[in-house]
Formats: sequence, structure tokens, C-alpha cells
Amino acid sequence: MLIDKLTEFFDTNFKCIFCAWGTSKLNQYDVTSIDWSSISSWIILFGVFFWAACLVLSKSRILDKLSKHILILSLITWILGVVIYIIGFYNDHVNGLSVVLRAIISSFKMFVVSHDLARIPPLLQQDAPYMTAFSVVHFIAAFITFLFIFKMIGYKIKSSVNIFRMLWKAKDKEIHLFWGVNEASCLLAESIRRYHSHDIIAFVDIDKENDENTQKKATLSNITNTITIKSSEIARLDDIEALIDHCYGGPAALNNDTNTDIFGSLNLKNIGSIVEKCSKSFFYFLSENEANNIAGALNLQRDKRLCRGNDVIYIHARRDANNEVFDHYSQYDAKSKQVKMKIVDSAYLSVESLKRNTSNLPVNCVEVDYTTGTVNSPFTSMIVGFGDTGQEAFKFLYEFAAFIDKEREKIPFKCYAIDRKMNTIAGFIREKMPAIDEEELSLIQAEVDSIDFWTKTKSIINKLNYVVIALNNDDLGLSVAVNLFKYAIKNRKTNQLKLKILVRCNDCSNEKRMRKVIDNLNKSIDGINIEIKLFGTEKELYCYDTIINERTLQEAKEFHCIYENSKLSANDQWEKDFKNSNISELMAKKGISRYHAIYDINRRIAQNISNVLHIHTKMILMGFYSNTRDNRLKEYNEYATNRNPMTTEYICDKDDKQLLLNIAIVEHERWIASQKLMGYTYNTENDYVKKYHKDMCAWNELDDKTKSFDCNVVDTTIKIAYRKDNEN
Repeated sequence: MLIDKLTEFFDTNFKCIFCAWGTSKLNQYDVTSIDWSSISSWIILFGVFFWAACLVLSKSRILDKLSKHILILSLITWILGVVIYIIGFYNDHVNGLSVVLRAIISSFKMFVVSHDLARIPPLLQQDAPYMTAFSVVHFIAAFITFLFIFKMIGYKIKSSVNIFRMLWKAKDKEIHLFWGVNEASCLLAESIRRYHSHDIIAFVDIDKENDENTQKKATLSNITNTITIKSSEIARLDDIEALIDHCYGGPAALNNDTNTDIFGSLNLKNIGSIVEKCSKSFFYFLSENEANNIAGALNLQRDKRLCRGNDVIYIHARRDANNEVFDHYSQYDAKSKQVKMKIVDSAYLSVESLKRNTSNLPVNCVEVDYTTGTVNSPFTSMIVGFGDTGQEAFKFLYEFAAFIDKEREKIPFKCYAIDRKMNTIAGFIREKMPAIDEEELSLIQAEVDSIDFWTKTKSIINKLNYVVIALNNDDLGLSVAVNLFKYAIKNRKTNQLKLKILVRCNDCSNEKRMRKVIDNLNKSIDGINIEIKLFGTEKELYCYDTIINERTLQEAKEFHCIYENSKLSANDQWEKDFKNSNISELMAKKGISRYHAIYDINRRIAQNISNVLHIHTKMILMGFYSNTRDNRLKEYNEYATNRNPMTTEYICDKDDKQLLLNIAIVEHERWIASQKLMGYTYNTENDYVKKYHKDMCAWNELDDKTKSFDCNVVDTTIKIAYRKDNEN
């Protein structure tokens, strides 16, 4: 019954339509009665207008424009095809419903470059206007299909050609190969390109959904999976002339421990050949999946091409006790040709950016007496979110806020760490840093919107000098920062010392909005000692200077060289004191295992890095960044140069000598703080296994030789500051 009604409906309506065109019926014997010329003209006119409009949109990138609108193009073309086939199929021997259904099916066939011309009446096939319209619509459908296929595999084809061309140019070049495409890898690659215009930059797009098929055939399925790369990422990679290839699963998915041809197993033979021809290779695993990054790096390390001794793998992971094995041990591997691994810890790097920014240092939030280098106020801080970044922030504050008062005693330090999961991490924190107790670090479990959080905030708001907000959620982090900012304005006394509120930006896409909010808030209270700032953005972290050039490490080498009064270059002195052979010497000298020898070397390396980053704090305490000691840096450089490095005796007047010794005491307190953060405690005898150190005591309890080491650090600080001042 329903079919009969539908058939009657289509028959009646189609006859009305065709009557409006000037004919009473359409059949294979009387096709000339229809005004085909008029119908064809409209179809052709529409087609011409449509393509002309596209051409106007963009003459140079018409394919890109059209590929973005494939869906609407396909729909319009399909409708035109339905109309063309209805006209061709309709006659007195068929009903309207069957004509429509057949026309719909035939119209779909156009997109697979097929047609039903055989079903069109012969007389209509001889009609020029109709066949013109028929051909135009079919051509458009075929072109859309081409666009669709090109969109899927076009970039793969283009990249394959570029890779093949690079095979002939790769000799003696350096290659930077990124496993996976994300914001971090794109930012770092762009930074590398700015520094090294001739290096090869390559990306391997990893299809994680097919990691079980890693070693299966590379067919059209493999090729078309390149569409997993976003269009915006493709544009960025093109701008830096990066090579692109694709694989399933990546190195992390390979389970054969004896396989030494990793690139071959991943069907990346051309990329592997480029790596082999290059003089040095840098590999980057920068995804958010730490386990995959490490697994991929360990598998890649087995590749037969990476045995030159100068290749490096960078792994985005946490710098904890587990992962230091990959970082520290690879630097001192017994196999000299073993590829080196370096941990890229975004939490650590974000806090290092705080240390490098002079305005963010804790010394700016306390009352300093520049004539003596002492501090007249305690330091109180709060950390909201005690995950990786929060814990790194605490280490920064605890070490860089180690000041002394006029009595040469360490000023009170207090940090309130707040986290909703504190009950799961508190035990580990206490065990890891046994020398830091509740008096200095309070671990509080609370939600940021709870009564407990705001009750604690109310009780300490007038004491606070520094707040770090390190939540994984940017929206929540900004909300907490803004609310604390407003609360501080309302409740703090007007003569309070500066309060800094630092909020971490985790997602690059949120940076602009967060900066705008923060800038508006700071402008609104100009003159009040409250400031809110952003830190740890991806643009700051993932750059050439920070990760590859390791600017801080290079500065640490210079510091160490000057500290040792060495005639060697900074790199040579560093290699001499921290090279592989030192491991066996330490093991024999101190009677410790290889693990503890490596740990001890890295402890001393960390001290050099801290000494470099602490330069600004010492210079501020000495008044060189204020108006109190203008043009006196040269004199202090002479004091530092003329002092016997084995004593604490400075050749200068009483006040200057007192200041220099006070800064040496500050350095001693900073050193003690750093040792506590590494888990050391005081004991009358050193034990590098149990982490005991006899020098973790008051300055007055040290012998002169040990005191002179702190003076040496101060002198090196002054010498470096003097050199930089002359360079400027």
C-alpha cells in the first residue's frame, strides 16, 4: 500500500515538473520536446560560476581551499547527478519512484569514476546540451574523488619524494628526528631551525591505534594514515622544511630484543639511510606518555646505525630516581660508543625558568640590608598542587630562600604545600627529604575550593611572600591565582613586603588568554606590592638553548673552570673532572659502588648548576642591582682575585670584608639546603651510601679550609659578574 502511494506521488509530481518545462511526458521516442538546451545551460552556468568563485577565493592554493570544502562540494555535485540521471531515466515505461532510486544510485557511482550511460536513451545520448551537462557533472565528481585521495596521500607522496632527495644530500649533516608530532616537538623543531638552517629535521608520525601491526605490510592503509597529522601541524612542518614519514606503533611497539635494524622493522628504511649518512643524530621522544618514550628510546638504542658515540636521545620524562638510571648511567656507560640518553623534564625546566628570571627570585620578596647582605624578615611560601612541578618549585624556594639575619643565623623558612592527594605522596616526600621537617614544610591535604584551603590562606595571608600554583588544569590554576590575588588585595596590610603569585601554564593554547588576564590584574593595582605572573609555558621550555644547547650547563662549565682557576678551556676542564674514568677513581678512593660514584659526580654537577643560577641572588644581596654599590664591581673583583683561595681573608676594609663573608655564609646555607633536598643529613663522618655529610653544620663549626670553599664560590660569582659587566 505504501509503495503504491509513493509510486503515485512520484509519477504525479514528476509529470507536473516536466509540464512546467514545456512537455507533457518524457520517453525515449520523443525527447526533442523537452527544452534540454535550457536545462543544460543552467547546469553548465552553475558549474562555471562555482569554479570561478573558487578561483577568486585563491588563485595560488585552490586545491587547499577546495579540499577544505569537500563535503559541500560532494553534496552539490551528487544532487546535480541525481537531476541528470532522473532526466535520462524517466519515460512512460517506468514509475517515478524507481527512477529516483536508480538516479540516486547512479549518482553515487560518479564518485568512483563510473557511469550508467548505457541506460540513457540513444536519442538523448546524441543531444549535445544534455551530454555536455552529463560530462561536466561527472568530471566534477571525479575531480572531487581526486581531491579526497590527494588529501589523504598527497602529503605522503610529497614527503616520500623529499626523503628520497635528501638521501643524496645527507652526508656529513646532522639530523634531528622527532618520534611523534605534538606541540612540544613542533616548538623545539622551529627553534632548532632558527639556530641551524642546514640541519635535517625529520618527523615520524606514529599511528598508535595500530601498534599491534607494527611489522605488517605497508599498504594503502599505511599511507592514508598520514591524515593523523593536523593541517596546522603540516603547515608548520612545511615552514621549517621538515621531512615526514609514518609508521605503526613506533619503536616502543617493537618487542624483539635482538633486533638491531629498528628503522627497517618500522618500514622507515629511507629515514634509516639518512641517519646512517649523517655525522650526528639527535632523537626526540617528547610525547606525554613517559613509559612509551622510555621504551621507544631503549629500543632505538639497539639500532646498528647508532654506534658512533655522539648520538643523543632526548626523552620527555620525570627526573626521578627511576629515570636517572637512563640519564646518568648513559653518560658514563662502559661502552663508549653507546648512544647517550637525556631526560627532558618539563616540570624541572619550568622551575629552572623561574630561577633564570631575576624578577622571580625569592630575594625580591624579603627585606634586604645591602650593606651587610643580610635579610630582616622571614620567608613564607605556599605551593598549590604538589605534583612534579610543585615539588620542583619547593626545591627552588628552599634552596634560593636560604638567607641569614644580622646574627648570621638562617632566617626562618616556611612552606605550606597543599594538594588534594597529599595523603598519597606525603610519606614519600618525608622519606626522600628526612632532614626537612614540619617546621619548614607543612603538607596539607585540601581541595582548592574547600573551607580548609581558604581557612589556611586566611591565617597566613599577611605572612606570605611567595605562592606557586602548579595545577595540571590551566583554567583551575588561573581561577585560584585570580582569587588569591583579589583576596590578598582585600586582606593584606598596605605596608607588606611584595607578594608574588606564580601560576603555571601547561597548554600553549591557553597562554595568550592567561597573559591577558594577568596583565589586566597587575595594571589595575599598580603601586601595590602584589604581583601575579605566568611561568613554564611550552614556548619557554621547548627551545634549542634550553634542551639541546643546554645553556645552563654551558654556564656551569664556565663557572667550574673559573672556580678551579684552570688554564684549560671550560669544556676540557669539565671533561677532566667529570669524565668516564673518574668513576673508577671515585669507587677506589671512597670505597663506593659504581652507582654511588655516578650519583656523587652528578651531585657535584648539580652544585655547579645551582651556583650559576644563584649568581643573581648573591649579587642582589650585595646591592649590585641597586643604587648602593654603583661602579664598585671592579673593586670587588680585585678583592676576589687577590684573596688566597685556601683562606677566608679578604684584603679590603672591614665593612666590605664583613659583606663578603656574610655572602659566603649564605652560600653555605644554600649548600646545606641543596644537600637536604637530595636526602642528606648531618653526621660527624661522611657516608655517600647512607647520605651523611659532616659539613652540614653551622658556619662557625667549620674549619678555615672548608669555609674557604664557600668564599671561592662567592669570588667566582663576582668574577663572572664582572666579566659580563665588561662585555656589556
